[in-house]
Amino acid sequence: MGKLGKTAWELGRNFLNGKLNPQTSTYTKTLYRVGKEIDEKFETALNEMVNHVRQRDKETIKATLDTMFEDGLYSWDIIAMAYVFIRKCAQRSREQGKDKDTIEQLALFVGEYVEDRCTL
Repeated sequence: MGKLGKTAWELGRNFLNGKLNPQTSTYTKTLYRVGKEIDEKFETALNEMVNHVRQRDKETIKATLDTMFEDGLYSWDIIAMAYVFIRKCAQRSREQGKDKDTIEQLALFVGEYVEDRCTL
């Protein structure tokens, strides 16, 4: 994993854990703000996507993310949407009593995915 991947993973980890503090990066704070707007605007669609995913089914998660990027345009909005989708998957994991490792795996997965998409 390169520098971009590490940054994307750390961003995912902070975003999925839902903790803001004075040391929180500007990237994470921005993602929280934009993510909230995205979640409010696309809540129904995001919930439907999450309902089609089993938590440890990386292929379905990847296929869902692929649909977000299928037009080949990798805007910050689409990247933020990917993080919001993964956060919703993580929230469902918490609600179902899944272990912390599942959430960490989702953070790593979205970090690697974003790195792959942004370096094409």
